[in-house]
Amino acid sequence: MMDAYQASAPMAMGMAPMPVTPIDIGVYVVAICIGLVAIILVIRLNRKLGGKINSALWFFSFGVFINMFAMLWTAFLGHTYTLGTMTFDVHNVFMALGMIFFILSAYRFSLLVPRE
Repeated sequence: MMDAYQASAPMAMGMAPMPVTPIDIGVYVVAICIGLVAIILVIRLNRKLGGKINSALWFFSFGVFINMFAMLWTAFLGHTYTLGTMTFDVHNVFMALGMIFFILSAYRFSLLVPRE
């Protein structure tokens, strides 16, 4: 159920609240399945390689997992969460956290490249 802020904010910006459509659910399901496959492949690769690449692959896996969680949250609970008088865009927060883990992963991978 929307509170007064959630109901008025989209209208103030000239947009109506958008319901989750079957196409949206389909996209979420496909993205989550791809994410699960990616995590399984990374775990299998990590078992074979190990060593210094281990932390980079774990950061990548955390990033994928957090983005999958953002999609699940949006599919079942919507984009926002209201706590008292504050409304959080949970989807964007989790996507930003996932991006931070992807950046950490890229940094860890860059440490594997020999420097002169």
